[in-house]
Amino acid sequence: MPFGPIQIFTFGFPDTAGFEGRIAEELVKLSDAGTIRISDALAGVAEGDEAEILRVSDLDEAQREELGMEMGALVGLGMAGLEGMVAGAEAGAEIVEEGGLGVVEAIGEDFIDNLPDGSAALLLIIEHTWAIPLREAVVDAGGMLLGNQWIGVQDLVELGIALGIVAETESEAQD
Repeated sequence: MPFGPIQIFTFGFPDTAGFEGRIAEELVKLSDAGTIRISDALAGVAEGDEAEILRVSDLDEAQREELGMEMGALVGLGMAGLEGMVAGAEAGAEIVEEGGLGVVEAIGEDFIDNLPDGSAALLLIIEHTWAIPLREAVVDAGGMLLGNQWIGVQDLVELGIALGIVAETESEAQD
């Protein structure tokens, strides 16, 4: 199973008043269209000392195992070459057998346990399946990825602040 770039999102909600099902609807639309595949998602709502938790994935057990093996193999390859790749694939398969890819378990438990009363959180691990054919075309043409940077709204605001400071400093220097 070829897989695309994987991205992890964490979202926090100070309360659940705005929950109308739109988030789930959008995820279903994107998944049904083949734009993304939900590798793992963990949603939690804190109510007093308890937390209601919902976990979903688009992957069946065989796909989870294959993805776990491929991710483990890539990590192992980076750590210790070909021997590490084999060991990493085996470790990835074991993690899946134990109930997950490890990422949600590692991040999710603390994340959900520390939610303030009445708040909610969503930990979302998605695979950008739209990128698979693009990556294959690049590889087939002899290309390789040289960089990968996501730019979010906050990044643009911070860029504007920095540019404003530079412009103000230059203006003061000219005066």
